Amino acid sequence: MSEHGDGALAAETAPAPVAVVGLEEEAGFAPDGDSWIVVASSMLIGTASLMILGIQPVLLGALTQEGRIDEVSLGRLAMVEVLALAIGSALGVRNLRKGPIALKVAIGCALLALFNAAIYVADTPLTLFLTRGFAGLLEGYVLGAAIVVITHSRSPDRLNGLFLALQTIPQAVLAYTLPVWILPKVGTDGSFMILAVLAAISCAAAFLLTERHPPEETESGAAKGNVWTLPVLGILGAIVLQNAAIGGAWDYAERIATQMHIAPSVVGSALSTSLMFQVAGAFAVAWFAWRLPFRIVTVLGPLCQAAVIVAMASSASPSGYFGSTAIFGLFWLALSPYQVRLMIDMEPTRQAVLVGTAITLFGLSAGPLLASFGVAPGDVRGAFWIAAGLMLASAALFFGAMAAHYRRVS
Repeated sequence: MSEHGDGALAAETAPAPVAVVGLEEEAGFAPDGDSWIVVASSMLIGTASLMILGIQPVLLGALTQEGRIDEVSLGRLAMVEVLALAIGSALGVRNLRKGPIALKVAIGCALLALFNAAIYVADTPLTLFLTRGFAGLLEGYVLGAAIVVITHSRSPDRLNGLFLALQTIPQAVLAYTLPVWILPKVGTDGSFMILAVLAAISCAAAFLLTERHPPEETESGAAKGNVWTLPVLGILGAIVLQNAAIGGAWDYAERIATQMHIAPSVVGSALSTSLMFQVAGAFAVAWFAWRLPFRIVTVLGPLCQAAVIVAMASSASPSGYFGSTAIFGLFWLALSPYQVRLMIDMEPTRQAVLVGTAITLFGLSAGPLLASFGVAPGDVRGAFWIAAGLMLASAALFFGAMAAHYRRVS
């Protein structure tokens, strides 16, 4: 996800003690009941659905420069699409967990292509909000295909990290090429058509998905009743705050550079490098860094992210902006697998992990709106101060929720 990405995914296996995490590490990435063709197809569809998260600052910045939205509406338009994406992902997971999914996903991808192409008739702020809102719902719905398949893997945390890394690579390519080459040649409307083409490709890939009939959940009534404890809800709340901070800072990353009169080529390079650092961070966790203590990383990570967000708003030089924006990407996706392991450790039935994607996207959608309250005409630095505050609050909530949980079970 970008975050852009993109959230915690759960496993199919029956409720198990925390030792199951160690067993998953031995099992590697092997899918449970799916071929790698199905896994790859679902990841391709998920990549297309999450593409907007990586290039949203560039596309919305271009709409602002064309006068189709103002700087305050930028954050709110970003919120509408990503919030719709969060809602769509929850609906998609629910609808696609059982029965034939290939045709359902193909229809969703075809409609997504249509709404991406509707940018040509979205000439007013209202039509932009409507078309991007419906596009977000469809993006989230087809993302459900990736969630369902990865949910049924033996190692959801590591496969989640692998997916987050792979889906960010094309985002990085577009984040660089859009401002440097594509936007000057085909404009904003033509750039949105790239998303329409990707959705059309996903429509074909949908027919490679397996018709899935997952088994019924076997948790006892007592186990179900104990899932949504206050500490577990606290962890989910911390994930919302963390991703709100990420979304708030990311969607104003292009605007702060423009405010500091940084050249478009540097901005494109910085955003692209940030996305590539997301890939590097996610790959590192998936292959070897998962051995780090997940509880400690979960708390220290947001503290580091807060410092980087402050640096993004404070660095007036191109090199300072470039460096802080790149490091911002390093933490974005790398912390998600640790949060998956934490939630499995605290809630072994994995019902909380299953809603992680929607929770993550909800945070990403709320962030731009919250950050927009710190924006003044010609000055977007306040958005970054709000984002940094949200990140510090998430670290405090992670720590408090973990302390309450482990004190209760000790």
